[in-house]
Amino acid sequence: MSLNSQIKKLSERIKLHKMLFISDQAGIMQRYIREKQNWDIHLNEVKNFIKHSSKTKKKNKVVVFGSGWLLDLPLIDLSENFKKVVLIDIYHPKQIQKKAKQFPNITVQTDDLTGGLIDFFYNHKKQKVLISTIESFKYKIPKNTDFVISLNIMCQLHIILIDYLRKHNRYSNQELKMIEKQIQLSHINILPKEKSCLITDFEEEIYDEEDNLVGINPLLHIGLPTGSLSKNWQWKFDSLMTYRPNAKTYFNTTAIDF
Repeated sequence: MSLNSQIKKLSERIKLHKMLFISDQAGIMQRYIREKQNWDIHLNEVKNFIKHSSKTKKKNKVVVFGSGWLLDLPLIDLSENFKKVVLIDIYHPKQIQKKAKQFPNITVQTDDLTGGLIDFFYNHKKQKVLISTIESFKYKIPKNTDFVISLNIMCQLHIILIDYLRKHNRYSNQELKMIEKQIQLSHINILPKEKSCLITDFEEEIYDEEDNLVGINPLLHIGLPTGSLSKNWQWKFDSLMTYRPNAKTYFNTTAIDF
């Protein structure tokens, strides 16, 4: 690796570290270990839906958006049934990079699924930009893709970015909501019809210690497509009250083949 490449790689890691992308990835695995029993129910729902969705797709290339720790991905099944599997995320843990190398038809690709907004806002953190500016940012799906899996990433794409912008205190809450909506809209618009499987949380439910529902928060600001195959379920994301103090957090999740 050349010196310039090393410097670029280091700069990218520093950026992701400062914006908390790397620590967020680590936090996901830590929470899974704590909540394994509840999470496994959710993860199996996701895997099974993806398997059903993949049956009707051409079997050349499948692209996975938000592959992360691969907890909710039927990796072996996809590897056996597709000629190429492309795992795309902003950051791939070393363990996952090593695991992917065991499969000759699996490629790990590091990309910003917002189409460049992470770099854009990182480089403009000291100044406020017009919200309309971000409408042109769209991720380009790899060519000759037969199947796209949006893997629990749609309602996550904006979270770390919005927290970063909120920390620099240059946008109002209303403007931040507009940015969230635009990111979600751009993501749904790039998913190709008749080639996509969308898995996303759409609602957060908050319960007290005695499992009484005390609040509901919508997670999406746009409508979702209808599909020939769909399913909803509840994900008991945090039952130990470590995500919110003195409260349990459950997500309502939907899976859509369209």
